[in-house]
Amino acid sequence: MPALRRCMASLGLLIPSLITAGAYASGTFAPLDERGFRMVNAILDATGGAGGAQTQARDFPSIQIMQCSHYPGGGGRHQRPGREQLLTDLATGLETGLACLAGHGPMGRLHPYHEYQANRLLQLLEAPGVKTFQCVEDAMFATAVATAPGGTHIDDPLYPQLRDVKFPAVVLDTYRIGGMLSRRLDDDTYRTFFHLAEHQIYEHRNGQPLRLPSLHRYRDRGALLFHEMVHWLGHEHSATRPDLAHLYETCCFGGSDYIRDPAEIYRLSFETIERETDLSAFSPAMQRVAVRLIHACGMTDVLEDLAFSEGAAEAGISALENN
Repeated sequence: MPALRRCMASLGLLIPSLITAGAYASGTFAPLDERGFRMVNAILDATGGAGGAQTQARDFPSIQIMQCSHYPGGGGRHQRPGREQLLTDLATGLETGLACLAGHGPMGRLHPYHEYQANRLLQLLEAPGVKTFQCVEDAMFATAVATAPGGTHIDDPLYPQLRDVKFPAVVLDTYRIGGMLSRRLDDDTYRTFFHLAEHQIYEHRNGQPLRLPSLHRYRDRGALLFHEMVHWLGHEHSATRPDLAHLYETCCFGGSDYIRDPAEIYRLSFETIERETDLSAFSPAMQRVAVRLIHACGMTDVLEDLAFSEGAAEAGISALENN
């Protein structure tokens, strides 16, 4: 509840600095709920269409999906084609985000300014012209980046990724979304910053890219896509102006990686450790203790310094079970 109150306060306090009352007069747009529902369902219907690069149907914006066969990333095989999964994530993000700004989210009824922003986004999606979603692999430091209405300056660090797509567009890096470690770093960075052993560096460069427990993963990709589309409205990240993209992601979606169930958070943390560490050198009993040590300190490389005497595993398990 305290976080919810902070969100509501932020959404209310930023209004005076943004817009005058007349700019979002009622009656300017058709009902938001109806239009949002039609848009979301049209996108979901399109997920069953042909697997071409560009999709367009009745009541559906022209959406171009480029080079996204590996979306959402993270290695391994995915149950759904990348294009279909991206459209589903897009529909999910729009459904949650638009409903929230229309007053049906966790914060309840908001200032009309925020409903006005939702209407602006729908108006852009409904307008003629292609909306592009392009995927890259290990090509940028950002998880995703959106084109701005005024274009991208050549000095922008992300200009190389945005110069080849026209507004409105979103470029997504499947390495970042999937939590995979970049292969573009030098060996010294792998050793000093990520604490990788030499054999891990070799495997990372020559085999499957590593997915370290410490690396960010997007579980709510719909929130990420909605966040980026808010940038299409001209809202930028800034230290001096209200950051609506982050604000909507936090208040409407609970943050990109927010999981409400404490038991699920606990389970996923251990699942990640067991998946991404080599415990084969330890007995089954010692593996239980080792996993708890990694979980407690947040460092997978603690295994390199782990020494134990006879009976240590049993004593450790007994201590865990009695606490």
